[in-house]
Amino acid sequence: MVEKVRLVPETETSHPFARAAVKCDFKKNGYVEEEYFVYGKANLYDADEDERPSVIAADVPYVNRMLIRRPADVSRFSGNIVIELLNPTAHIDIDRIWVNSWRYFVRHGDIFVGIVSKPDVFDSLYSFDQERYREINWPNPLPDRKPPEEGMFAFNPQWENGLLWDIMTDCSKLLRREDDLNPLHAFTQSQKSYLYMTGWSQCTGFINRYIRSFVAGNPAMRSIFDGYLNAGGGAQLAPINSYAGYKHKQIFNIGGRGVFGASVPFIALNTESENPMAHWAGDSDTPGDLFRSYQIPGSSHDEKNNLDDWYRDDPDLPPEGRQPYRGIEGEVNNYPYTYLFHTTFANLYRWVRDGIPAQHMPYIEVERHFDPAVNDWVGENLTDGFGNAVGGIRTAALDYPTARYYNWCHEPTPDGSLRENWLYGHADPFSPGMLQELYGSLDHYRELVEKATARHVEKGFVLAEDAADLVDEVVAMAAARGLK
Repeated sequence: MVEKVRLVPETETSHPFARAAVKCDFKKNGYVEEEYFVYGKANLYDADEDERPSVIAADVPYVNRMLIRRPADVSRFSGNIVIELLNPTAHIDIDRIWVNSWRYFVRHGDIFVGIVSKPDVFDSLYSFDQERYREINWPNPLPDRKPPEEGMFAFNPQWENGLLWDIMTDCSKLLRREDDLNPLHAFTQSQKSYLYMTGWSQCTGFINRYIRSFVAGNPAMRSIFDGYLNAGGGAQLAPINSYAGYKHKQIFNIGGRGVFGASVPFIALNTESENPMAHWAGDSDTPGDLFRSYQIPGSSHDEKNNLDDWYRDDPDLPPEGRQPYRGIEGEVNNYPYTYLFHTTFANLYRWVRDGIPAQHMPYIEVERHFDPAVNDWVGENLTDGFGNAVGGIRTAALDYPTARYYNWCHEPTPDGSLRENWLYGHADPFSPGMLQELYGSLDHYRELVEKATARHVEKGFVLAEDAADLVDEVVAMAAARGLK
């Protein structure tokens, strides 16, 4: 339960970590960025074999941070409020959904709310600005429990990850309040509002756990959020508390191969990095299981837009975090997949607001076999004659490719060896001679890309409002690779 909300002002000497106002030119775009601290109490839970929760510690006090990016003018508000669980995997708050979708949000007047999802990031916040963030805390109320024997992520006994579930519920209830405790009250009282919960990679497991243990089968929680978008993950359930473990040893595992009971619209969006493992049971329009799987060929979990371009020369990061691609192959993967995030949000909004089911999209074609070593089904994406994935939600960058796109790279290690990073993709550009043989000239290539993009708009792959920008980006890639 939320007890207090406090605006943390930005000053000449103190600003929010992971701020977007400068990178996204909020002054020009008519947006405002604000940071709030939310003070509340949350229960801590354990789960039985059926993943049903029971309280093991009640009313644990917490202080969490909330980043809000909103139109400066209330009249521009679209009615959509997108709440992202900030990704903690790199021990900093990563707003990956925002990075991939902010142009669409700003264009339409959507409000973005980012909340800390795991105490793993607290040390980075304290180091960034101790005075600003010293209150942030999710204390561990039961420190005498036996620590987990193994885990994929750091174990921090001073904090408790399992407070997240009530923090998520508190966030929804706070933003639906009709009083001034709600920092968006002026916006939500102006028109009917819709709350969408979203997360990237590790955070998809948090959302899956929340739905499975706290929402599914509980009428009181049915509409706590109006829709969900999980991106870059699978159906794995995150541990219910810091002392529980993952049932599978990687976060993209299928965790049951099915839809886990979202009674409101749910879309899972996957890149090539995850889709062979996160093979979903299929789309569903069954009441109580509203689900779509959207899959983007050519893309990788980490790529140029969401890491290299976004974090390069960022003064809030240590120097080693400012040029993250270290692969020895070709170029960093720069497949233009942000436009497909726009399409996904547009489809989710229509499904929630207008009751128009999201379009069924073609899946990436995958060859699967049972691997006794892992006691599970594994798969590999099928490829065309250029070596690019077949199927999925396509763009002209694959219909008329200028490179082969991979979802992995090899990185040097301190001892001189190489390690495979299967999340960070690279591109192997075609030679200028090959490009000329395939397409003739850059002008002819633009004609082909324009026609392909028009087809993709008709198919619902690309939004009409994005078509011109997508064409320009794809043609610019061809020019950079030597087509004249």
